[in-house]
Amino acid sequence: MRSHSLLLFCALFSVSATAHDLWFDRDASGYTLLQGHRHSAHAGSDSQPYDPAWVREALCLTTGGKTVVPAVGKGFPVKLAGDCAAIQTHLVSGYWSKTAWETKNVPKTGVSGVLKSWFSDESVKRIDRWLPALARPLGEGLEISPTSNPLTLKAGDKLIVQVNYQGKPKAGVPVAYFGDTRGATDDEGKIAIRLRQPGIQLIAASFESPLNDGKADTAIRSAMLQFEVAP
Repeated sequence: MRSHSLLLFCALFSVSATAHDLWFDRDASGYTLLQGHRHSAHAGSDSQPYDPAWVREALCLTTGGKTVVPAVGKGFPVKLAGDCAAIQTHLVSGYWSKTAWETKNVPKTGVSGVLKSWFSDESVKRIDRWLPALARPLGEGLEISPTSNPLTLKAGDKLIVQVNYQGKPKAGVPVAYFGDTRGATDDEGKIAIRLRQPGIQLIAASFESPLNDGKADTAIRSAMLQFEVAP
């Protein structure tokens, strides 16, 4: 029991290590990718800048069930055109090194006094219209998929989500709801999350694994699921 608790504690650290949220705002022209603490209990600014070059991939699932690559605008914030049942984007911000004085977006090589270093790989998926295909992952990275239509739920209801990595269920991954860790996925990669409030919903999953490339100690992979429920 003690070793299980220690493993879960270490896993929960990887959720807090990526303490900002990623989400999409939507308007008539498409989607805007944002990062910050607008929807989180974590302290910090409402919206934070990011490097547009971090965005490596974007996918749009159309209402006809076809997966297409949306047009991605240049500059910050990144804008994606289209009308999607669901949209997902993948960001790789690369290597990070933390010292007692600062955290820098560089590998640990050549940096003195590094306390921790990691490679960051993130994704966010927004669901606006439900299709059965959305019960399965859209890509191969770490991804959260609802096992049933989340858009029919209301505050107080439970949603079972599935966490996959490289197309397979991922057990033992800590999952957070608005920054509050609710537990870890079971052997089938599933966990039940109770929705506490109406409006925008943000569910996050993250795990940490060792790296042996000499540039960072670990890789932190995280994913967010965004959808909205009626009051």
